[in-house]
Amino acid sequence: MSTDAAVSAERQLPLFVYGTLRRGESAEELVARDVTRRAPARAKGRMLAIGAPYPAAVFSGDATEHVEGELLWLTPGAYGAVIDRVDEYENVPFLFRRIAITVEAEGVAVEAWAYTYTHASHEIRPQMR
Repeated sequence: MSTDAAVSAERQLPLFVYGTLRRGESAEELVARDVTRRAPARAKGRMLAIGAPYPAAVFSGDATEHVEGELLWLTPGAYGAVIDRVDEYENVPFLFRRIAITVEAEGVAVEAWAYTYTHASHEIRPQMR
């Protein structure tokens, strides 16, 4: 874990997931055994159409669109190991970067970690609905 990642992982925020780490998705097993609670959630931002077999999103507090996802609270004793696994899975910092954002879950605003897309070699455009 890098120094920046080590410092940020000390803040044991819940994890906002919007793709393959969600319940029932292909990479759920990376986090499932260490999740103590889940809740539907959404964050201001937008999904991107990147032509990859995984979703990508960018987040902005002043966005008019929302990214739908799930908020995961992690077991405190396993927190650092889970974040390390997910950072590696998300290819931080090359494809994604972990950032703190505000999400809405259960009618309240919650600060959480999320993975925002940063890989500049793809053409980024809004996802078609």
